[in-house]
Amino acid sequence: MARSDYPLIWNSKFVYEVEFSSVIRGHHVYKATWSPTVGESLACRKDDRKEAKEHNEYAVGTYLEADNKLVGHVPMELSFLLFTFLKGENKVQVKVTGSRRLENGLVVPGSFLARTTSQEIATKFEEEIIRFKELCTHMDIIVEKLRRRPLFL
Repeated sequence: MARSDYPLIWNSKFVYEVEFSSVIRGHHVYKATWSPTVGESLACRKDDRKEAKEHNEYAVGTYLEADNKLVGHVPMELSFLLFTFLKGENKVQVKVTGSRRLENGLVVPGSFLARTTSQEIATKFEEEIIRFKELCTHMDIIVEKLRRRPLFL
């Protein structure tokens, strides 16, 4: 087919995605108000609450998408990387992949998806998450390859 047969693809930007698995921490605090469901999607955003900043100045919370209710946090070990990534126009979502379990408190396993329109930022993020995985062998992190998808305008 001719190039003009795909006008949406040729006239689009791309979104770059890095997927990795980790956990949502703090469920022991939020278990009274949230019951995780496998497949449920949560948004990751900076947690600007005073009590969060006292514990971790780079705190990133996980929020229900429907009502923006805080239901957990990304692991402290990952918080600086995600906090920095979220400073731009980038997005991170986490999808619940299993039942809660006991670690250092109750945690919920999840698959994190970091998305950006910048290939350079995505490549750097992928390098950093892989480096983090190698340094923090106590955490069970699986990193998927960087993907590029069309972002239709």
